[in-house]
Amino acid sequence: MRAPCGVISNLLSPRDNPGHHWLPACGIALSAVLMLPFAGYLHRNLEIVSPQAARASAGGFIAGIIALICACFVVPQHMHDVLGVRRLHEFIARSAAGFIAIGMLTACWCARKGFRQNLFQGRLFWTWSLVTLLPLAGIFFSESLLLLTQLKPGWAMPIRNILRHSVFWHLGFWEWLGSAAIFVFLCAAVFLTPSRAIQMDCNS
Repeated sequence: MRAPCGVISNLLSPRDNPGHHWLPACGIALSAVLMLPFAGYLHRNLEIVSPQAARASAGGFIAGIIALICACFVVPQHMHDVLGVRRLHEFIARSAAGFIAIGMLTACWCARKGFRQNLFQGRLFWTWSLVTLLPLAGIFFSESLLLLTQLKPGWAMPIRNILRHSVFWHLGFWEWLGSAAIFVFLCAAVFLTPSRAIQMDCNS
């Protein structure tokens, strides 16, 4: 069964999986908790380049992870407001994505600066940039089209007819792409970031 275009999986939807939607939500929340140590890991390895940027990157990840955990427990509501706020789940989820994107962009800046100072490998910068900028560019393009349909209602139907059968029109596609990008980003942080001792030796 295909997931609805508004969620990453229909298993998370209380409408489509009313009895057990909490189970995958708890799994995502647990995964988010296990991501928390990476924030400290990034901070330790990036602060040799820029302590302020390292704190910003780690802070972005921590804020995004906390928001992601909150989004897991504020389930999508298709009919009713939550705490008087319409689409609260979507707001928290987008906030999580935004904070994590800030952390990733700041880390990319640190990787570029560290590469120029011979502290980091070029592969780290290019890998981080690829998995950060490409999804963000796609999301920006998608949101721009959505804004265009609101500003130019006459263009809404032609754009929808062109893209409605494309995966790029579905929010779930971007959520899966973002999840994969974060996974690759964190893997690169582990396998391509030199140890602190090597960084100190290169800096001396």
